[in-house]
Amino acid sequence: MAVERKEKLIRVLQILETTDAKSPVNAAQIVERLNREYDLEQVNRRSIYRDITLLGSCGYRIKQCGDRKKGWYLEKHAFDDWEIKIMMDTIHQAKCVSSMDAANMHAKLLALTSNRGRSRFAHLINPKSMHYVEDAKVCESIETMLEAIYTGYKIEFQYTELLNNLKKVIKREGHIYQLSLYAIYWAGNNYYLIGAHDHHDGLTNYRLDRIVNLTISKEKEVPAEDKVGVNPELFIQDYIERSVLCFSGKEIRIEVEYEPNTTNNHILYDFAGSKVNVRELENGKCRANFKKSDTVTLVGWFMQYANRFQVIRPERLKEDVICELKRAVEGYGEG
Repeated sequence: MAVERKEKLIRVLQILETTDAKSPVNAAQIVERLNREYDLEQVNRRSIYRDITLLGSCGYRIKQCGDRKKGWYLEKHAFDDWEIKIMMDTIHQAKCVSSMDAANMHAKLLALTSNRGRSRFAHLINPKSMHYVEDAKVCESIETMLEAIYTGYKIEFQYTELLNNLKKVIKREGHIYQLSLYAIYWAGNNYYLIGAHDHHDGLTNYRLDRIVNLTISKEKEVPAEDKVGVNPELFIQDYIERSVLCFSGKEIRIEVEYEPNTTNNHILYDFAGSKVNVRELENGKCRANFKKSDTVTLVGWFMQYANRFQVIRPERLKEDVICELKRAVEGYGEG
C-alpha cells in the first residue's frame, strides 16, 4: 500500500470518528475534508468506498445511513455522551485533582466523542469547579502505585499530620513507611491506600492526600494471600466497609418524627433512601421508619438536623443525640 494511500486511510478513519448517527458524512464531504484539513488533493471519490469497506473488515463499526446519499457514521464511540458527562463531573468535583489536570482530562474526554457531541458539551453552562489544591501530584502518585502493584514491589512514603495551628508536618520525625499495597479506594472525595506492613498483622490504610515523597521500594511486596488468606478481595472489601467507610455497626431500624414540607421531605429521602415508610399523624406531623447502619456518623447527622427530625426509636440513639446536644450547648456556654 503506497504511503499516500496509508495516510488517506488513517485520515478517513479520523474523519469518521467525528461522526455519529445524527451527523453522518458522505464520500463527497470526506473528499472535501481530506483536501481542506489534511492537504490531500485530487482524491478519487470511489476510493472512499474501498477505504470504508476495508475499515469495516478490520472491525470498525461503520454504519451506512438508510438514505445512502447521507453517507456513513461511526456506530459506536469509546463512550456515550452521557458517560462522558458523568466522568467530566466527577473529575471537576474531585478536590484532589488540580484545575490544570482537570482541564487536561476534560479535553481528552471531549476527544472521545463526535463533533456533534463536542458541540453539545460546548452549549452547556458549566459552573466553576472548586479545586482545593493547585499543586496536587495525584497523577504521579497513582501512576507510581499502579506500577508498584503491577510489578509486585512495596511502596515507600512519609506521612503528615496537622499541628494545633493547622500547619502540616511530617510525622515521626520523617519516618519512612513501607507498605505492601493491595488496593487504591476512592471514598468521601479522597483516595485511600489499603495494604499491610511486614511487622503488623492484618490490613491498614492511609489517605493519599496526607502522603508525601511516594516512591517504589526495592523490596518485593508480601502477597495479600499471605496476610489475609484465600480470597483476599472479600477480606479487603470487608476491611474497607469496617475501617474506611466506618460501617462498624449492624443495621438498625430508626423511627423519626418531623414536620412534613418540601425541604424536610427531600433531606430525609436523601438520607433514608427509597425504602423509607411514612405515616401521617393526627397532629399534622409525620413519622418515618427506615434502616441505617449503626455508624459513628449516625448521631452527627441527627445533631445536624436536630431542629427538623426528632428520634423516637431506638431509645439508645435518642439518648445519644440528646447527650451530644447537651454537650454542644455546654461547650458554647463556656465562652
